[in-house]
Amino acid sequence: MKKKRKKVKTKKSLPEHDHYLIRIKKGERLYKFYYFRPMAGRHYHFEYRILTKEKIHGMLEMVSYNFKIENGVPQKSSITKVPKISKEQLEEIVQNVMRKTNTAPDEFEELDLSGFSTIDEQIEFLKRRDRVDTMYIM
Repeated sequence: MKKKRKKVKTKKSLPEHDHYLIRIKKGERLYKFYYFRPMAGRHYHFEYRILTKEKIHGMLEMVSYNFKIENGVPQKSSITKVPKISKEQLEEIVQNVMRKTNTAPDEFEELDLSGFSTIDEQIEFLKRRDRVDTMYIM
């Protein structure tokens, strides 16, 4: 007697090097970007980054990852995606990261993009601040 195999859907894990870490849908906008640059990792251009977007219904989506440059090549690792988070939860996460990494005020940067009314204005602001790689923008 043969056993029938159940069809099991396997979850595809997101690629570690997804070129599009945040995908903006119609009606969504970027919210805030956070950069943590500990002194110990400066010679590698190491940063811990948190990027967020505001969804249509007011909740946020968050992506965080390690960023460094090795042999002149940008590397992303330890990518974490959170599809639904509140603004209050985000603030708690940022404070916890600062506390646990002993990040000093001069090792931290926050870009608040919530004041711009369109995604195009947000992208232009990021370009002026040299915070966007235009090859990933469609």
